Amino acid sequence: MSNTRNKADVEYAVMLAVLNFQKEFMQSHYSHVQVRLLENVIEVDLTRTSPIPAEVRLAQAPEGCGQLRQIHQALFTTGHDMLKKHIEEILGEQIYNIVTDLEPLSGRSTIVIQIDQAIDSSV
Repeated sequence: MSNTRNKADVEYAVMLAVLNFQKEFMQSHYSHVQVRLLENVIEVDLTRTSPIPAEVRLAQAPEGCGQLRQIHQALFTTGHDMLKKHIEEILGEQIYNIVTDLEPLSGRSTIVIQIDQAIDSSV
């Protein structure tokens, strides 16, 4: 990771990359994004701008929640290579794993990015 950027710069760049991916590939819009850089993990929490009525109705049943999670994960997996490449460019580090989960009732999405080496604590 570049020594000329601080933690806030990296968090902001990751936030923009995730929002761009969500908007262009997933066709989802979020009003709140929180990025946390930990040792070798980046956590991104996203809160939707507005709920999708069909998803709200489907999430009212336990099996519907499971279906929404599966769909969200499958959609994310089909295009996550684009996001992975962009974040690797930002970090200058290889990403070991990238996963997502959706909380169907709230519409909150979480992305966890694991990188091979610990993020420099001076960033």
